[in-house]
Amino acid sequence: MDQAQANSAGTTEKKAKTDSERRIAVRQECDGFAEVAIPSAGYLFRGEISDISEFGCFIKTRARLNLRRSAQSELRFTVNGEHFSVEARVAVIRTGLGVGMEFSVIETTLHKNLLQLIEELSQREELR
Repeated sequence: MDQAQANSAGTTEKKAKTDSERRIAVRQECDGFAEVAIPSAGYLFRGEISDISEFGCFIKTRARLNLRRSAQSELRFTVNGEHFSVEARVAVIRTGLGVGMEFSVIETTLHKNLLQLIEELSQREELR
């Protein structure tokens, strides 16, 4: 292997590591229900929340959505009996599986409640 190939291989390995470590916060598995309104696209869809973190969540839905990444939305969801309403943006679309949402605006009190919920979910996971 020459130096260019070695550098290329090293770059590829480094990029793969960076991509896999891209997530800022650990996701916690959960069961919940979500409703997403995207006014700019005229969409309203519902689904199940499969995991959540301090910065976002993944909503399972079979709906075939023609959305653009970063579309702003109003996200309302319930997990463990706690109700949340936040502004979020579409982070990733997995056709036939669901949508990853990133919280964009969250009030201080709501953020504290969200952190408490994530801690509760984390403790439940540790007990398993």
